[in-house]
Amino acid sequence: MIQIKKLKKGTLDEFILRPNPSMPWKLIKKIYLFFFIFILIISSILCYFRLYLAIPFYGIEVLLLGYALYFTCLKSTFYQIIRISSRLIEIKTIQGKKIIKEEFNRDWSKFRLVTTYFNRPSFIVISSQGKNTRVGDFLCESERLELFKKIS
Repeated sequence: MIQIKKLKKGTLDEFILRPNPSMPWKLIKKIYLFFFIFILIISSILCYFRLYLAIPFYGIEVLLLGYALYFTCLKSTFYQIIRISSRLIEIKTIQGKKIIKEEFNRDWSKFRLVTTYFNRPSFIVISSQGKNTRVGDFLCESERLELFKKIS
């Protein structure tokens, strides 16, 4: 998903690149609550038949499911910010509290779209003084082509 902001008239553009999430956080919470209630009903039925040994395993299952959903949601909350001004190109890669910031001189850098062979996706590279940095790897092919048209 690409979000474009014009911060100043003609001098500063900002592109925010986010991966397309499989499910939003609200839906993940609803699914977790559904499974929690479902497993609670099953464990109460087992209590009625006095099968108490299975109940701790259902509790562990609910905890592991919650951890797995939280972990996958946490890993998918990363994004890149590309700021293009008249002199600098700044790329911030943010994942949680980890921030990687790279700056390039606009006069000495160039965006390139590298197409590959067979069914492999293309990728966008910013090259400056022998250093290549990939941008927007998590975007789909059509969004990547749209981004390249706008930044080059």
